[in-house]
Amino acid sequence: MIFVHALVYHNFIRISKILWIFPNSSYINIGFYAKISKLMTAESTSVPLLWVNQIAKDLNSLDNIALSFNVVFPLMLLMFVGYELRKFKITDAPSLDVMNRMIFRLFLPVMLFINIYSMDPEETLNSENVKLLGLVFACVLGSAVLGHLIFSRFIKDRRKCSVMIQGIFRSNLVIFGIPIVASIYGEEHLGTVSLLAAFIVPFFNILAVIVLEVYRGGKVHLKVVLLGILKNPLIIAAFAAFLLLLFRLSIPGLLLTPLQSIAKIATPLAFIVLGGTFQFDRLKVNVKYLSIAVIGRLVLMPTIIFSIAVLLGFRNEALVALIAVAASPTAVSSFSMAKEMDADGELAGQIVVITSITCILTIFLWVLLLKTMGLI
Repeated sequence: MIFVHALVYHNFIRISKILWIFPNSSYINIGFYAKISKLMTAESTSVPLLWVNQIAKDLNSLDNIALSFNVVFPLMLLMFVGYELRKFKITDAPSLDVMNRMIFRLFLPVMLFINIYSMDPEETLNSENVKLLGLVFACVLGSAVLGHLIFSRFIKDRRKCSVMIQGIFRSNLVIFGIPIVASIYGEEHLGTVSLLAAFIVPFFNILAVIVLEVYRGGKVHLKVVLLGILKNPLIIAAFAAFLLLLFRLSIPGLLLTPLQSIAKIATPLAFIVLGGTFQFDRLKVNVKYLSIAVIGRLVLMPTIIFSIAVLLGFRNEALVALIAVAASPTAVSSFSMAKEMDADGELAGQIVVITSITCILTIFLWVLLLKTMGLI
């Protein structure tokens, strides 16, 4: 009976944590489990150990589901709020455009700056993260090349073809990646994903310009590409933060506090604005292309990249950072770049919308799978 009462109490605590009655959720208490096992032997209880193991497995599964749900639900809710604000005409297209520019020119750069500035250089710039960077560069380039080889054969419209290639390799790393890592490991573990963002975002821009320009039939002007990268607010913010880290310069608290406040606004505002841009009236026009983009961006690419990463021995924070790169939706900026470079802007915008919505389910499933397998 001692064992039975203890087991019931323990399971009540576990389920309560999963239901967020106790916010500081933790996983199975191994020490407690060992003590209960001894009690079971001592009391010669009739409850089979197999039942205990099964209960533990079931509760672990619930923990994993709860963790996965905690990752995606806040993002889904913020996008829903943005969509409803647009639906009730509290926001409109012009106001969303203004807020979008403000996000990409102020809030996201400040967030990236603070995350890089706050990281420990010796801990973040280690050999494993350097290998991770190399893997991400290779996978992004490989996905662009693979997209070119496949889509150029089957899509005759060059304007659509370039948009499809961009939709496959260019992920929404900054907006989706940082919140995902923060949800799983906490804000103190954002160094790896911030490091990836600092190096991969300019690489995204270079590849996007090359792809869109080649399919437009023009020449790639290296000077124009480099100038565009150097003027990118995210790149400027990352460079400034790295300079401060390199020379070990500190920001006065009087300035750091408001910067941190601005950084905290970035994620919720970005998702609210993203939700406000959702429009579903013309999605049926490009259903075939959108289906391919969703499967390629959110299923095939993560499967390939995660398989390679696991085989190479990456685990925990490194794999979660890869979720940000491989499993996040197509970058919002791909829409504006496609319009500016005479590609199919409508299809580019629809890919952003549909992958942003669908990724709520796919990210949930990827986090659940990796957590269940004990990889994160």
